Amino acid sequence: MKMGELVVGGPRLALFQPSKERLDQLGAWFHAEYPSLLRFAYFVSGSSHAAEDLVQDAFVRLYRSSGRVDDASFKAYARKTILNLARSGFLRRTREQRSMMKERDAVSQLADGTARDEMWRAILSLPARQRAVVALRYYEDMKEADIAVVLGISVGSVKKHTDRALEALRARLGEERRS
Repeated sequence: MKMGELVVGGPRLALFQPSKERLDQLGAWFHAEYPSLLRFAYFVSGSSHAAEDLVQDAFVRLYRSSGRVDDASFKAYARKTILNLARSGFLRRTREQRSMMKERDAVSQLADGTARDEMWRAILSLPARQRAVVALRYYEDMKEADIAVVLGISVGSVKKHTDRALEALRARLGEERRS
């Protein structure tokens, strides 16, 4: 890292700037993984706007990590960051701003009969951890051990959440088909 100086009418403050190599590395990661991370964030959040915000903030955190994340751990770090941001209430402000618009859209879609994606509604009804496990396992095609690393849980917990999520999806989709 390079160090610059900032003087604002007083003592000098040292500012650290990432090297050109680090910025090039972040750019390469961005171009290679942005679509995949955006799909994952959309799956977790259920909103295209929120997904964009989550991925953008994940890259900001990667930028701030100042080289602690390397090529081998980048994918897991980015996905774990997206999950943590989604869980932490990062989206609260976005949800509040869009809540009125979403309610209006949902009512008009139901009135028009255009909301027919049973699977998507069923997935969104899952708890966040189960939804994340399903996204990582079946959408990102990750192995149970890799999912455990990303979520910071045991392989047994991954299996438990997967089983419960699939059971809930089967029950919900079965109920919707009967009605």
